[in-house]
Amino acid sequence: MAPVSVLPLLTAAILIILTTAFLRWLHVLPSASRKHWNPNIKYPKTTPSQIVVVLGSGGHTAEMMSLLRDVDPTRYKRRTYIVSSGDSFSTAKASEIEKRIQDRSNRNARRLARATEAGQYDATTGIWAVKTVPRARKIHQPLYSTPFSALWCLFGCFKVLYETRRDTRSAPGQFPDLIMANGPATAVIVIFAATILRYLSLAPLWTMKVIYIESWARVKTLSLSGKILLKLGVCTKFMVQWEALAKEINGSSGKELVEWRGFLVE
Repeated sequence: MAPVSVLPLLTAAILIILTTAFLRWLHVLPSASRKHWNPNIKYPKTTPSQIVVVLGSGGHTAEMMSLLRDVDPTRYKRRTYIVSSGDSFSTAKASEIEKRIQDRSNRNARRLARATEAGQYDATTGIWAVKTVPRARKIHQPLYSTPFSALWCLFGCFKVLYETRRDTRSAPGQFPDLIMANGPATAVIVIFAATILRYLSLAPLWTMKVIYIESWARVKTLSLSGKILLKLGVCTKFMVQWEALAKEINGSSGKELVEWRGFLVE
């Protein structure tokens, strides 16, 4: 009997693994996963939801404050703000965002003062928190060390997403319903972390939908974060704020890859 060659078997096994991994990736992408639904939730959803907001330093956070001006705290009863380590500016602005949310509720000043504190649950506006993850890349950091810091940031994002799953009175044991970002590098890592959790079936496909809103400052081209996320197709909604930019992207592809609904910031 002739000896059986191992190489063809090994090649076939690798092809099967790669094909399975690729098909799973296609299944996880928003174009497919948006078709999945949770049988325990009545649609349209009426139960309180969780939202994760990624804040970046400077202009990104200022824009996000404007984007969140009309957020409904009775709908999103758990609100988690993710900031990078050392970004005290965004941490302070998260408190300011919550102050505005609380100001819109018709309650007396005594309850208002208590509810604006992070970690305090309120029957009307729910609970909010600020979570810190390692910075993906520091200013002037050498490129050769960036993959290591990005990987450390990824682990931090896994931890934060699992923390949002715990101690949630409005939806115990559930991952966030929505992740909202507008361009900081940390946002890419957060979205990667959410996608990996769904890919590995550690989180349901119907959780952690992603809304990415490109910065108002990006008039003619996408940011690096936007280019990466659009190329990978991991966003449920990808929005730009300039009509010419939307036409440039959609026109060359023949598909509606991005949405334009006018200026979303004030």
